[in-house]
Amino acid sequence: MPDGQHGPLSFSRRLEEARAFDAFVQRHRMPLERYFRRRGATHEEAEDLTQCVFLKLLDKMKTENADVPDGYVFSAAASVFIDHRRSLSVRPIGALATALDENLACDAPLQDRIVEDRENLRVIRKRILALPSKLSRAFILHRFDQLSQAEISRRMNVSVSSVEKYIAAALEKLGYPMAGSDDE
Repeated sequence: MPDGQHGPLSFSRRLEEARAFDAFVQRHRMPLERYFRRRGATHEEAEDLTQCVFLKLLDKMKTENADVPDGYVFSAAASVFIDHRRSLSVRPIGALATALDENLACDAPLQDRIVEDRENLRVIRKRILALPSKLSRAFILHRFDQLSQAEISRRMNVSVSSVEKYIAAALEKLGYPMAGSDDE
């Protein structure tokens, strides 16, 4: 049967060609991806570029109705990679600058801020430890352990009113403005 007609021979031939191309893809996928990665492509780019190579080779196989020699695979890959790099170079500068800004932005605090915050923590820790023991214990249980005043009163074996006074006194000694004071 001539090509283009449907029949058992053309179907089996197409099936054989599909299996051959699948084996070809399996044989060349990883080497092509490594080829692109060594040239600076990301993992995703390497996968996409590899697909482009296979499409280009499949098109060549269909139009020329012939197998593609293994040596041609990496020539096609080089061509696809050059085209990819060219397409990247025609991006507008503004878009590239924005992408760079987004990629270079860092949410981590600057070193001087870290040093300043550590010093502040050291001072606060020292001031809390300098408080009378009942005040520091009530303050720590309330602010750091997140306990209610009722729970603190049970733990310290004092009234809730005493716990309120301990916490207020601790805040005052630590320099926090009190509600209702003139400092607000």
